[in-house]
Amino acid sequence: MKKGWVSLISGLILGLIISFFTLDYNGWKMQRIGENGEVINTINELDFDLITNCFLIVFISILVIYILLTVLEKIRKT
Repeated sequence: MKKGWVSLISGLILGLIISFFTLDYNGWKMQRIGENGEVINTINELDFDLITNCFLIVFISILVIYILLTVLEKIRKT
């Protein structure tokens, strides 16, 4: 149980740090411009590729940390 929580929390933190420094956010920004050149409103769109890649990096880091903790536990027992 403790191994699961440790891998979940540390994998989440490590995955988010890796995602922040390696992935580039290029969100779309659309502006409606009026007749006099003033901006009426701005629409920001989400980048779903960024969200998917971030989720995959976090999931892989959780899995790697869990596997490493399992291997270390087996080595200590022998």
